Amino acid sequence: MIQTTLRGALLVALAAGAAGCGVRTQTTDVNPRVARAPTCDEAVVVYKSRAEVPNDYHELAFIEAEGNSVYTSDGQIVAQIRKRAAEQGANAIIANPVEDSNATVKVIGEAIGVKSATSKASALAIWMPAQAGRVTAQCGK
Repeated sequence: MIQTTLRGALLVALAAGAAGCGVRTQTTDVNPRVARAPTCDEAVVVYKSRAEVPNDYHELAFIEAEGNSVYTSDGQIVAQIRKRAAEQGANAIIANPVEDSNATVKVIGEAIGVKSATSKASALAIWMPAQAGRVTAQCGK
């Protein structure tokens, strides 16, 4: 009886963990007049500020991502943002830092099932015409 209960609890915990691994994203088109063909994730360069961007660019979309910080790494969140940016035809993003909820809130919230342990990030997807050759070389398009 105890073994069955433990096995059931383990399955529920694994299912909850698997469900929490996903990263939710929201993309807002900021310039509908500029339509780009999709690029590939590998071609999307990450910049931390507008000052780092080496070329003139067109703003394409604002992307927000959120994941459960207990099950999702910062790298997974940034990878999802890069993927969404590539779908918009971007070859770079200007990313804001990933923000995590308070560590104590994470542990307590997850323990009682509130789902308060979140990591959030946002970025501006951009297209730099001067980088078109690099994108073609990386994506094979």
